[in-house]
Order: sequence, then C-alpha cells, then structure tokens
Amino acid sequence: MKRCVGVAASSVTSTSSCPITASTAEIRQASKPRSFEEIPGPDVSARLFGRDRSLFRSKRSIANYFEWLVDLHTRYGSIVRVEQGFGRGAVVHVFDPEDARQVFASDGRQPFIVPLQETTQRYREMKGMNPGLGNLNGDEWYRLRSSVQQAMMRPQAVQKYLPYTNEVAGALVKHIRKESKKSTSGEVDVRKIAGRWALESSALTVFEKRLGALDDRIQWADELVNLNKSIFQLSAKLKFALPLYRYFPTPKWKKMVELEDKFYREADLLIDQAIGKLHGSTQSEDEMKFASLLINRKELTVKDVKVILLSMFSDGLSTTAPMLVYNLYNIATCPDIQSELRDEVNTAVRDKEITPAVLSKLPFLRACIKETFRLYPIGTEISRIPQKDLVLSGYYVPAGTPIDINTNVLMRSPELFPDPLKFQPSRWLRDSPRQQDFHPFAFLPFGFGPRMCAGRRFAEQDLQVVLCRLLQHYRIVHQHEPIKQTYETLLLPKGSCDFKFEPL
Repeated sequence: MKRCVGVAASSVTSTSSCPITASTAEIRQASKPRSFEEIPGPDVSARLFGRDRSLFRSKRSIANYFEWLVDLHTRYGSIVRVEQGFGRGAVVHVFDPEDARQVFASDGRQPFIVPLQETTQRYREMKGMNPGLGNLNGDEWYRLRSSVQQAMMRPQAVQKYLPYTNEVAGALVKHIRKESKKSTSGEVDVRKIAGRWALESSALTVFEKRLGALDDRIQWADELVNLNKSIFQLSAKLKFALPLYRYFPTPKWKKMVELEDKFYREADLLIDQAIGKLHGSTQSEDEMKFASLLINRKELTVKDVKVILLSMFSDGLSTTAPMLVYNLYNIATCPDIQSELRDEVNTAVRDKEITPAVLSKLPFLRACIKETFRLYPIGTEISRIPQKDLVLSGYYVPAGTPIDINTNVLMRSPELFPDPLKFQPSRWLRDSPRQQDFHPFAFLPFGFGPRMCAGRRFAEQDLQVVLCRLLQHYRIVHQHEPIKQTYETLLLPKGSCDFKFEPL
C-alpha cells in the first residue's frame, strides 16, 4: 500500500499569491467604482474566437479548462473579464469570496443563471420537453422548484429513503466481492462500479424499483453510464466551439441529438412505467416516496414530472458517482485516516441498520466527505446573471452580465485554506486542534441560496451510507499513479481507478 502523502494529485492546482490582490482590496475601498471596461482580463489580441489562446496553447486541451481558470486568477487577480466572442458579450470570473457574497446578496427570490449545459437545454426545447430546473429562470423555475422543495431539501423527507440506500449499499458490497474474484489482478474499476451503484441507487429512490445494475443487467447499466459520459464530453466540446450548432445542425450537434435520444429513450421507459404504476396512489403525502409525490401533485403537468424524474435519475451518474471515486481514493491513499474512519464506523454501526441516529454519530466520516468535496470539486463555478448593477472588487458590473464564481479556485486557495492540497479532514472538526474557521463563501460545493443543488441531501446520505458499508467489509487500496481531474462539463476522474478491496 502506498503511504499517504496527504496531498492531491499535481493537476489539482493551488492558486498562488497574486500581485494584483492587494491593489484590488484598495480599489474596493474607493468611493467611485472603476468602469466595467477596466476590469482586467486577456487582451483582445490574445483571444482566439472569443477565448483566450492560452487555453489552447499552454493547456493544450479543453480537458484542462479548470487549470486555465487558475491561470486567469494568477495573472489578473480577484476579478477577470473574458469576452465570449460572436456578439455574446463578456463573462466576469470572480475569485474573491467577498465578491461572491455580494453577488448572492443580490439574488432575490428568483436568481438567474447560465445553464450548465446549453446543449441539453436546446435538445429538450427542440423535443418539446420541459427544460428542467437547471435550465430555467424566472417564474417557471420558481414554480417547479417550489414543487420539489419539500420532497428533496428537508432532512426528514430524505431520511425516509435510508432503507433503499442501505439496500443498494449492501448490493454493492456483494458486487465488489464478485468482481474482485473475476479479476486476475484482484482489482476492480471503481469508475465502472460507481456508475452502476449510482444508477441502481437513483432508480430505487426515484422509480421505487431495482434495475439490476449490480446484478443481471450490468452490460445495460454500463451502456447507459457511458451514454451519459459521452453527452457530458460532447457538451464540453460544444461549449468552447464556434456556436454554429445554434444556427444549423452541425455534425457534433447531430451526434449530441443521437446520444440524448438514446439516453432519454431508456429513461423515458422507466419514467412511463413509474407514472403508470404510481398514479392515483391512495397513500398520504407523508407515506409517499419521491415519484408518487410528484405524480400525484395536481399542480404539476406530465412534462414537469418527467423532467424532474429524469434529472433526479441522471444527476447521480454525473455527480455522486465520481464523488464516490474521489472519496475512495482519498481513503485508500491515507491508511491512517482509513483506520480511524473504520474505528468510528464500527463503533457507531456494528451490525445495526444505518439510521439517522447512527449517521449522527459519524462526524469524522462527514468531515472526510466534506474535505473531498473541497479538494476534488465536481464543478468549476456557480453562475449568476444579476438583475441589478453590482460593484465587485471596486469595478462596476452592469445588470445582465453573466458571472462565474469559480469555486474550484476558491477551495484550493492558500489564502483561504492552509495547506490547500493536503487531504486534512480534521480541519472541519469542531473539537480538533486543527479545526479552522473559513470564509462562509469560500466553500460552496452545492451552490448557494434558492439555486442550491436540490439533490444535495440525497448525495450526502448516499455517500455516507455506502462508505460505511465498504469500510466495514474491506480494506481499500489504490496502488497506481494519483487520480487527477479532467474537464468534461464537470470535473471527472482521470487516470487508473482500479482499486483492491481486501476482505476484513
């Protein structure tokens, strides 16, 4: 087993002290803000089709977009203006938690955002579907968000799915045992099994049925996981390409439609089955699970229900699955932390079912998950389109300007987090001598305010339960080069994700 060196892979970049930072603080104190045009950023002559050439010259690929953001901060300071080109105006990148505070303070009841995946938004609109929570703004977003708030964001509402989460975690323990026996090296590809687990867990939560993704339908599950991955990869390419697909069907856009069609066909079949089975339920709202609750809400149309169920089903593949990989990597490469975690789990859980009371006795596990979200963030930014003028870092930013609060840079900043590349869960423990106080807007892995990720509590609960079960049954080992990250709309694992799970 490799020794834990306590630091992230080299591609997980830390921001260094920026010479512009001090002057930025002085600018903020100025009585009159500087103009929007004075916000520092790449020179017009340095742009290529509206993008900074350095993204392509020094980083060589869109896969390293997140490192380019670090470069922007290092070169230009806490606020940077980047022209998008083709009449699309500028995006303002924010790297200061105080500016983030200002942006969020202007949110109001209905914060406006830039869609994470414009391609998915266009596809759904083209097919006559509801665009979904992540692609809507204004009254329509508020109506849809309000309808799921109670079912997804209240702790008590999410806790009733614990039996489902337990069941799938147990199935994963058995699945790993089978896969390990079949492997000549004794290793299993955690990237694959995490996708299968996320698919099975989401299906049981959303559709109230098992799919067999960890049993007899592994090939089908892998194909669906790969489809979802291909959609995100192509979406990232289209984000940085000439936006010709907006005007006519380019080859890449045709491929995107083909991929979305295949994924939606499979998901839609599951959704239709759930609607047919659960419509007209006589259960009380307290007894109803997620799909039943939505399907029997009179204020929701069939389109509304379908897009919410689709998002809930697919989001785990894109977010929770890679976060399981990152958590297992940190645990595997830090044997002392793994040992301490296992002691905590064995004391709290033993042979008992995992209940809310049991989860409340696992502070170190929660700290490890939190630290993994900081060190290996899944996203690069929280976006906003403020509906009123702002002053950020002493510069005037007019209403309607897209703003990216680049949280991946904030969470690795040495000014905000001492030893930012070190995996140090104790920094989050209240009674630890290493506990630190952090800026409240420096750590926002799930977003903020009304636009906070609706599936946050499900993701946290899923990770806590599955890590408990794996730590109870296996010693987790990773003996390959460090896992890094690559940009594919989200920040996904790069490198060998083969792990050994040694039975205890």
